[in-house]
Amino acid sequence: MVSSITQCGRFNTVRIVLCASSYTMEYHNRSRVGRIVAITILSMLLIIGSTAGVGTALVPSGDPDVNAYVPEPTLEPGTTTTLSVQVANNAQINTGAPANRERVTTARNVVVELDAGGTPVTVETPEHSIGSVSEARPGSARFEIDVPENAEPGRYKATVDMEFSYTSTMGEFTEQEATETRTETVTFEISDDPQFELTRADDTQLRADETGLFPVTVENTGGKAAEDVAVSLSSQSPEIRFGSGTGAVSRIDSLKPGETTEVTYEVRVGSGAPARLYNLNGHATYTDKQGIDGRDEDLSVGARVGSQRNDFNVGVKNSTVAVGSARLVAVTVTNNRDQRLTDIQASLGTSAPLDSDDDDGYIESLDPGESATVTFGLSATTDANPKTYAADLDFSYEDERGISRMSETYQLPVDVTADDGVQLLSIIPFAGGGLLLAGTAVYARQRPEILPWS
Repeated sequence: MVSSITQCGRFNTVRIVLCASSYTMEYHNRSRVGRIVAITILSMLLIIGSTAGVGTALVPSGDPDVNAYVPEPTLEPGTTTTLSVQVANNAQINTGAPANRERVTTARNVVVELDAGGTPVTVETPEHSIGSVSEARPGSARFEIDVPENAEPGRYKATVDMEFSYTSTMGEFTEQEATETRTETVTFEISDDPQFELTRADDTQLRADETGLFPVTVENTGGKAAEDVAVSLSSQSPEIRFGSGTGAVSRIDSLKPGETTEVTYEVRVGSGAPARLYNLNGHATYTDKQGIDGRDEDLSVGARVGSQRNDFNVGVKNSTVAVGSARLVAVTVTNNRDQRLTDIQASLGTSAPLDSDDDDGYIESLDPGESATVTFGLSATTDANPKTYAADLDFSYEDERGISRMSETYQLPVDVTADDGVQLLSIIPFAGGGLLLAGTAVYARQRPEILPWS
């Protein structure tokens, strides 16, 4: 039997034509020839498939897929804060070996721009470059956001544009570069939680080397009521102390939105504190109506410290004492503090040649700027040299909180004068009177008729 067989196959771009010429064979050889043809075709298919696989592996390609997220989207009214936008890369590889994956999936020179137009906030730094973003290394852009005090609470949307370059295809000898911009929408929220503002309640001025009361006004500027409010103040300056520590806490039962109240702190100022404005740091903790605890950080208030002053102003008009004599000295005492002082006890201290047998004085109370007079006995010994000496005067008292305190020591100038002129003048009136009486007696003896009982 003679037969003609033509078989053609197409694989990719290779066209294979297998033509078996007409031939004549005997019946018992047909099965053998068929097996030879099948083996030949299968071998050629395996060679072609292997060649095509090698060509594909030499051309890796991929696409970055960048996405924007805002992990902490809540902003507080009346603050300038930072909004962090994270950029992740969910890339995919189209062709190529895994070893080349990062090369064709990394987004390079990523520039992130945030547009919050149509919202209450202002983006102070709208554009940031964050370098490369790969699947394993996300990036982050931090935007400075200004939130007005009267910003309406709620959720708002902003647009994030991400421009980047990448290698789209990497051949054996050449690479294909591309630039792309992706736009996504992120959501942020302006909080209506309780927020607090601290201001000085009045023009109270603390003084160096004094312990004073510092009143602070606390206002709830948020949109919700706050309960169990604890307002903490602290100072970074070693010259400012609250009691025995660096901080103190004042508590408020509740504050409605827009409500204010006043709290007071006891502040001790060191003797070496320069006169200036000191910043006190603060924070507040609270519980809202749902029983959820909250915290408001980064509070502050300024405390003005004045230069050191005396507790009292002391004055004496005449403190002259003659040698060997004594006299009373009146001292005027004026309250120089900004608070009412009570139970004021004055003590006079002397040393030779001065002495005092009445060295205590007492004033029941003095309001700020009020004066009173205390009197002391003062003497100079007979061997005193005529010149100016000093007597010490100090006070113990209670402040307006009932705390006992000691004042600084004041020095009173005492002028000791010579006694010669004073002694002679003091005798003249008595001597003159004696001579007059003696003369009268002599005259009466000589003229007894002029006496009224004659």
